[in-house]
Amino acid sequence: GTLLLADSTYEQTRLAKQVGSQPEFDVLRAQVSRDNQRTVVIQRESDREIAFLRLKQLLNLPLSQAVRLTTPVEDSILPVVPALDSVVQRAIDTTTDARAPVRQAQASVEEQEQRYRVARAERYPSVTLSSSFARLGYPSDVLPSWSDFVSDWTVGLTVKVPLFTGGRIGGNVQSASATAEDARIRLQQTKERAAVDTRSALERLRAATAAWAASQGTVAQAERAYAIAEIRFREGISTQTELADSRILLEQARANRATAGRDLQIARVRVALLPELPLAQ
Repeated sequence: GTLLLADSTYEQTRLAKQVGSQPEFDVLRAQVSRDNQRTVVIQRESDREIAFLRLKQLLNLPLSQAVRLTTPVEDSILPVVPALDSVVQRAIDTTTDARAPVRQAQASVEEQEQRYRVARAERYPSVTLSSSFARLGYPSDVLPSWSDFVSDWTVGLTVKVPLFTGGRIGGNVQSASATAEDARIRLQQTKERAAVDTRSALERLRAATAAWAASQGTVAQAERAYAIAEIRFREGISTQTELADSRILLEQARANRATAGRDLQIARVRVALLPELPLAQ
């Protein structure tokens, strides 16, 4: 859009010079401004292509396959996403214990506590009861008959008491206790970080929503101001500098609007996926 505006300004300045109402200096300024915008457009097209290539790589798609986004950043589409909004509203009530890192830390605590119980159980005596039954044959000839077989049933009871272990059991218990305590501390830290991360995500969503609402109407006002500046320039009652300033303000308004829309979408998706996301660094 900015390239088209710069090209239109150049054409108007060139025609004005032909009729003698504009100096050559203004034509050169307009031409340089237009050519600079072409460079910016080429760079942005390259950035967009690189972003699509990275997206295809993340999705494990062939690089030659075409990709079309279903939710472009446009005023008529961005604010109305009912499915995403409903998910966001449900995700706002997400508790800290529902976060995936917290659940993982909780599972680690339970595992280490079980290991501590196993280490302590090594101090108790162990009793082993074994039994075996077999039929043994003692033939008088080469092949035994049924009457040559006798029953052999053995029952054994073994008791082991850990009296002299050289401190191995005590060391294992202390090590397991320290590991379990470390897991509990990590769980507490993870809960605190998860609470801060959840608050931060909701705050970013609130700020992005406010920024998006604040940007409404700014682009329309900037377009109206540029249209007036263009008419004034065409009629010869303003300078090219005034027109360039209006174009810069319009470009900034459009960029701010697009940035606000992108930030709002990212904040929405992050809150919607918050329970399964890792903690922010």
